[in-house]
Order: sequence, then C-alpha cells, then structure tokens
Amino acid sequence: MFSIGKKILNSASFNLSAAMIIVGSSVICGKTITQDFPLFLASELRFLIAAGLFLPLKIYRRELFHLPQHDWILLTIMAFCGQILFTILLLLGLRYTSGMNAGTLTSTTPFFMALFSFFILKEILGLQQIFGLLFAFSSIFLLGFDTFHSLTTANGQQWFGNLLVLTAVASEAVFLLLGKKLHTRISCQSTTALLCLLGAVFCLPPALFESMHFDFLSLTATDVVAMLYFGVVYTDIAYLLWFRGAARSSGATASAFTALMPLSASLLSAFFLNEHMSYWQTSALAAAVTSILLLTL
Repeated sequence: MFSIGKKILNSASFNLSAAMIIVGSSVICGKTITQDFPLFLASELRFLIAAGLFLPLKIYRRELFHLPQHDWILLTIMAFCGQILFTILLLLGLRYTSGMNAGTLTSTTPFFMALFSFFILKEILGLQQIFGLLFAFSSIFLLGFDTFHSLTTANGQQWFGNLLVLTAVASEAVFLLLGKKLHTRISCQSTTALLCLLGAVFCLPPALFESMHFDFLSLTATDVVAMLYFGVVYTDIAYLLWFRGAARSSGATASAFTALMPLSASLLSAFFLNEHMSYWQTSALAAAVTSILLLTL
C-alpha cells in the first residue's frame, strides 16, 4: 500500500494536477492581496518569501553558478512572463472583474499551451493527445459560456479586467512550456529559486517606491497568511510540482492538466467568495476529468 501511494505521489499526473489546483487558488489569495497591498510590493514580498526557502541552500551547494548563457536567457524570459506579467496582470485584473470570471478565463490555458507546444517546442500531437485536448477545449467553451455572455453585457471595468486576466493566462502558458527548453538539467528547487530571485530583481524598483507610501502596521493576520500562502504554497510548492510533472510528460499532455486551474478557481470562488457556480462550470468538470484520463492512460 505504501509503495502504491508513493508511486501515485511521484507520478506526473499527480504533480501536474496538484500544481494546477494550487495555481487556481491564486484567485482567492489574489482577491485578498489586491485589496490590501500595492501590486509590485505584493509581488516583491512573494518572491522574497519564496526565494528565501531554497536560495541560501542552493548558493551554499554552488548549484547555480554553472548555467550556460542560453539557460539564463530562458530563465529570464520565464521569470518575466510567469513571475511578473502573470502575477501583475492577474492581480490588476482582479480589481476589475470577479474571481469567478477570472477563474473561467484561465480555462483558455490548454489552448495557449497546445498552440505554443506546436510552434515553440515543435511537438507533433498524437491521436490520443488530440482527443484529450478536444475534451480540454470543450471545458473551455463550457466554462467560457457565462464569461462571454458577461463580456457583452458588463461594464467597461469588467471588460478591462477580463482582458488583463486573459493576457496573464497567455503569459503563464509561455512560462509553463519554456522550462522544457532548458539545456542544463538542474533540480526543481534550483529552478524555482532562480525564478523567484529574478522576479524579485524585476519588481524591486517599483516595490521600493510603493513601500515608501504603504502603512505596514495596517496589515491584518489574514493579509499575512495570504502573503505567506502566496510565497510558499502558490510559488514554491506549485512550481516544484509543475516542474516535476512537466519533466515526465510532453507539453501537449501537460497542457490538458491546466484545465484543473479554472475549475479550482471557480470552486474556491464559490466556496470562499460566495460567488455563484453555474451549470456550465459544473459540466466542464466532467470534460476536464475526461481529458486528463485520456492523456494519462
């Protein structure tokens, strides 16, 4: 029984699924953080917390000093797309749209990832992957029905918020796939530490400016817990799980698991933010699970 449990925990399917469920929870934390923190200061604190867990040990072991220029360029692009653009655009978008809308819009991740897998990674999709992605795409349409309806009826602020979230999703898709292009095999902890360090460097100048006008004494216990979750769970743990799973699967297969991200965001929005979960979002769960089963057989 122990060996079976260990095999499941080490499987690509479990790692990819758990990573995307955690990423979906960012909508809930994002709602809390964006109400009480300036955007760049929140991102800087997140990266400092996340980097503090792994970076000192990796520097001590000298695991970060032998990367070629190609990998440093890729890691910089990954940090900018996944750390800066995704986080800032998502947090900013959540100021103008609901958590449910943001969760629904993240359902376009499989589409972006499959598209980028074909053009960036030059991957050829097999028949089983095509069927799996078709089910993943069907969850996009099911989840997107309510959002597209709201786009035609909502005010300008929701339009703007939805557009920001959609752009964030495209940036996240680039980040999730570029890790497979690294030439040097380094540990998941090292990759996470470097990305968080680069993210902290990018955010430092505007974060310093925002901190000059921010009252840190106004923070509540909820704010502190949300920030710790954002740094430790959403960043460190989710990245570790994703990199472990992605290393053992193709980009197209990994893209199907991103269907769990909007479902996680929608379910958690319904539970914690008291937002309504529609019939279409419930139906999308069956399509997403089917796509994952097809791609992991």
